[in-house]
Amino acid sequence: MLMKRQHYREKLSQMISWGHWFVLFNIFLTLILGSRYLFVSDWPTSLLGRVYALVSWLGHFSFIVFVVYLLTLFPLTFIIFSQRLLRFFSVILATSGLALLIIDGETFTRFHLHITPMIWAFLINPEQTQLSRDWQYLFIVIPIIFSIEMLFSIFCWQKLRKFTKKIFVNLLIGLFITAFCTSHILYSWADANFYRPITMQRSNLPLSYPMTARKFLQKHGLLNQQKYEKQLIENDKLNAPSIEYPLSKVTFDDKGSGYNLLLIGINGINTPYFEKAMPKTAAFAEAHLQFKNHYSSGSKEETGLLGLFYGISSTYLDSIFFTRKPSVLIRSLEAQGYQFGLFSSDGFKNPLYRQALFTDFSLPSPMLQSNRKTTEEWYEWFSKKLNTRPWFSYIHFNTASTALEPDETRIKNIDQQISEMIDVLKKDPQFTKTVIIITGAYAAAENQNKRIPSKVPLIVYWPKISTQIIHKLTSHQDIMATIMQKLLHTKTAVKEYSQGENLFTPERLYPWILTKKNKELLVVTPRKTIALDDNGSYHTYDQNGILIQNDTSELSLLLQVLTETKRFIAD
Repeated sequence: MLMKRQHYREKLSQMISWGHWFVLFNIFLTLILGSRYLFVSDWPTSLLGRVYALVSWLGHFSFIVFVVYLLTLFPLTFIIFSQRLLRFFSVILATSGLALLIIDGETFTRFHLHITPMIWAFLINPEQTQLSRDWQYLFIVIPIIFSIEMLFSIFCWQKLRKFTKKIFVNLLIGLFITAFCTSHILYSWADANFYRPITMQRSNLPLSYPMTARKFLQKHGLLNQQKYEKQLIENDKLNAPSIEYPLSKVTFDDKGSGYNLLLIGINGINTPYFEKAMPKTAAFAEAHLQFKNHYSSGSKEETGLLGLFYGISSTYLDSIFFTRKPSVLIRSLEAQGYQFGLFSSDGFKNPLYRQALFTDFSLPSPMLQSNRKTTEEWYEWFSKKLNTRPWFSYIHFNTASTALEPDETRIKNIDQQISEMIDVLKKDPQFTKTVIIITGAYAAAENQNKRIPSKVPLIVYWPKISTQIIHKLTSHQDIMATIMQKLLHTKTAVKEYSQGENLFTPERLYPWILTKKNKELLVVTPRKTIALDDNGSYHTYDQNGILIQNDTSELSLLLQVLTETKRFIAD
């Protein structure tokens, strides 16, 4: 009996020792495969940010492997007395974990997302998406990993008596523990001090949840909660990824069409309300080009403006804010020698105007004024402009009600102002060389309780183009792309600077458009709307906003969307 106990203890000790060496081997394999995230992620510019990237990589993956061992293989050591069976389970578990890491790495490389149910849907439905066929080669490495794991497990068991806990093993363990603790301490400090080179790495690694310790810091008087929350609102864009916009230098075939451009944006108006409340502008639309299925690029002013002037989806809004990227459209108009006339009924109070879009222009103080006053300022500018150069004028009308001018009255006044401006333009000799675009910057909350976006009006007068009613899907990104192509004659391909398409093509290249409502990215198709959140989960709704249960028919479309929305993220 005593001999059996000694034999059991000796074999148990050997199996535990083997498990430790097996874990150490897999830590090294995981670190090698996980190093891919360092190259795919936005590499920090500061030394401290790079130090954090390395210690986080070292500490995070070593911790994950050790925790998996502690929760699975270590308890099994006391249950499975057969060392061969234990080694087999260990190899299966290690191979599965490394395979998941490879798949997650490929997912992150393509979409900057970690594995989600949607990605799994791609993988298990190979007939529905090209992604599965493209990724078949990933499964070739699984037998190779299995063979390597099996060979090491046999070699380690046979040579176990020769393996001794040398000093370098203890140093490695100390290094892993130090790296893990250091990474979380650094992130806690960075989170409290809004240090972007570290905080932007929050979601770079799979299963990563860095410690913030805000309550601990506040409890010990090291963090002022009110001051922190105020700074958090002001710096909530610090984690935004860097973007490469445009993807290449924008060039032109010639000096452009030479047409003038009047762009009128109306805040918070949807298509049904426009048709009812603005009869004069609606009459102008009936005589020219009406786009009946037009959507803003977002349900807020800044997301609408982003699509209108930058031609990209609202997913890039925080990156534009942080990097203060100029608009390709504005830069191109400047390059073509256009005169600028910018007017707003709220003094361009939206931060996007001042922090990115019009940073090179002298803007008025951000204060409310009547739409009539804005129109009068435009009249004054229009009468003094140089006739030798084409001009670009952007007019922002505000529909928000005030004590002196309620909502409905303001809408009627805007309708009157636009009608008068068009009359003035018609009397100008250059009217036949002026493009007029009237649209809603974003839509009023027509469908607040539904997961479908509201349409906004789009009226276009383009010289030499006859009256048309266009029913294809269009978006604000398309307006920017059309101006760049048809007005400015850009030589550079549209995909290098915009996610939009030409408004005048008979059909869309992609039969969907992107917009944003609240925190969800909406993919609008002629038949349904797909709501996609930041984590890659999605729900499908019909035209009435009713949820379609278990709809997997649009996986190929979602693959296109994910690829498109990550196109301008800097590698």
